Amino acid sequence: MSIIVTLDMYSGRQNPSWELSEADAKKFVKMMSKRKEISTTTSPGSLGKLGYRGLVVTHATTPVASDIMQLRVFDGIVESASLAVPNLIDNDSEVEAFLIDAAGNALSSDEVSFIKGEVEKNVKGGVANSFLQFEMLAAPPFNPTKWNSSDAVRLNNNCYNYANDKITNTFAQPGRGSGQEGPYPPTCPGTGQAAVRDGQIVVKNPDVSPADGQIVALVVSSTPGFFDYHWYRRDSNGMWSHKPGQTPAKNTDNSGKTISNPETCDRGPYNLFCGYFNSIPSKTTIR
Repeated sequence: MSIIVTLDMYSGRQNPSWELSEADAKKFVKMMSKRKEISTTTSPGSLGKLGYRGLVVTHATTPVASDIMQLRVFDGIVESASLAVPNLIDNDSEVEAFLIDAAGNALSSDEVSFIKGEVEKNVKGGVANSFLQFEMLAAPPFNPTKWNSSDAVRLNNNCYNYANDKITNTFAQPGRGSGQEGPYPPTCPGTGQAAVRDGQIVVKNPDVSPADGQIVALVVSSTPGFFDYHWYRRDSNGMWSHKPGQTPAKNTDNSGKTISNPETCDRGPYNLFCGYFNSIPSKTTIR
């Protein structure tokens, strides 16, 4: 029986791998056979975070059991690469710790110390704790159907509606909800202040997971002949999406690429990046 374990941690360097000894391979199979508690959570390591992302377990030859053909073991979750095989709970990261101890000389003592420190953080936080930290718990998911399936909704709600996750069918404008619309031509200070009057909160660091609402970003065009503003929204998966005017909501930029950073994505003529805000739908009034 040949089972290969690969550490998933590095970005520039090659990740190290090791083969389980015959005895450790048998222990691993036995440990897996005892795990019956199913999880619907996806391993956070598969989302591509920087840093330690768990251990990928594969068979170098014929499979020993269908549920360990290829697995990711990380943060209390044993995730299967096969849609036909459910993910399992790894209570107290027992399997993960076992595989790390089985690395032998494949990992340096400093690497082991760092990894075990990361595992301990997750154990203290519970199953899929780092997934909860990565996922924007209060933010809405990317759900274009909500905005695109009805012509009335699509045509009467704009980027400001979408960023605030509020369907008003009024083509909402910053400041209108609080009684004083933003300036024309739009400016970063003027449009931003209008949004603040509507209830948005200025956020200097976008890399936070607010207790309520979602992070949104404002951009403005000062291109001659094209004066406008636009809003992006960070969704629960940590990526960004938007709704350009009366057109469908989408999660791609002008180049057709998914948006990981509204500051650097292709924004077309919207040449000025203004900043970030925390929009809390229950505390924001837009019209």
